[in-house]
Amino acid sequence: MISIGGGVGFLAGKVGYQVGVALSENVIILWAVLFIPAFFLVVGFHEAGHALAGILVKFDFRMYVVGPFMWEKGEASWKFKWNKNVNTAGGVVLCMPTGSENLKNRFSIYAGGGPIASLVLAGLSYLIYYVLSPFVIGYLFLLIVFLSLVIFLVTIIPLHMGGFTSDGGRVLNLQRGGDKARFELLILKIISSSAGGLRPSLLNTTELEEALTLAKKLQAPFGVYLHSYFHQAAWDLGDLEAAEKHLSNYVSEIESIPAGIKNAVWLDAAFFFALAKKDIARADYYWNQFTPSAIIPKAQIFATEAAMLSLKNQREDSIIKLESSIKEMPNILDRGIGVALLEKMNSLKVHLN
Repeated sequence: MISIGGGVGFLAGKVGYQVGVALSENVIILWAVLFIPAFFLVVGFHEAGHALAGILVKFDFRMYVVGPFMWEKGEASWKFKWNKNVNTAGGVVLCMPTGSENLKNRFSIYAGGGPIASLVLAGLSYLIYYVLSPFVIGYLFLLIVFLSLVIFLVTIIPLHMGGFTSDGGRVLNLQRGGDKARFELLILKIISSSAGGLRPSLLNTTELEEALTLAKKLQAPFGVYLHSYFHQAAWDLGDLEAAEKHLSNYVSEIESIPAGIKNAVWLDAAFFFALAKKDIARADYYWNQFTPSAIIPKAQIFATEAAMLSLKNQREDSIIKLESSIKEMPNILDRGIGVALLEKMNSLKVHLN
């Protein structure tokens, strides 16, 4: 991959230099001024391809992110937020799988929707460039062609980096069968079950154990997130010792998690030690590592603050945060986690009253 990338980079640089020499000053200024808007357009079209494919295979379309812009599906309507998470600034679409029927092919279509959309945009933009090439504005579409092809290549080549697998990698893993396909399917089933409203204690333990075994065998980076499901399941069952053990495993592997998503781990830890273990020192420690972001549900942030304020005997402030958490519950993407969280907040409410 390094050799191929070096060769492609050399050729692109050579061609780019030759094109640059031949371009007028007006075209270069146009590209410099409109590069960022063109990039966001290209990324947005790519993510829209995922969203459309997800809708076609009957996934639940929940979130759309392009650069600093984020739209999230709430209980009644879509809401706009500013995205301050660098990890998702390159574009993200969240479509939650519904049901497990033919999940391998449905998710493959969803994953492939983005690269196909980028290829379509490149083709359409080239046609527009061909028509408008006598005019300076036509070169804007040539820039879009180049960016779309880059996005297509980067996402279609099977790669894994920074905690994420490329679209092509996901499709390949699912379609070629074997342990990797089984692992991908197990993860999708776990996510879809929880997102569909199945509380943690009711998740299929056999499938969780199988997924963890395969994650270790395959050294799959996504395996680290299984600790979260085990932690939530044990806590929901009332086994605090097991819940703490799984949480400890989760925290110990935090360096393998993308920076923006680490905040979810810190929040889980702060909430557990505040509400379940009544250990304000450890809760404060993890809370101080946490930075809020638009992709982390407010309900979970407010719940953690409510639990910590309760331990500090700040009853009135705790009740305010608790009520805010309950109000935000319908906006939690993972409905199974939401069911368990609402129960915990109701128990805390009884205690405070």
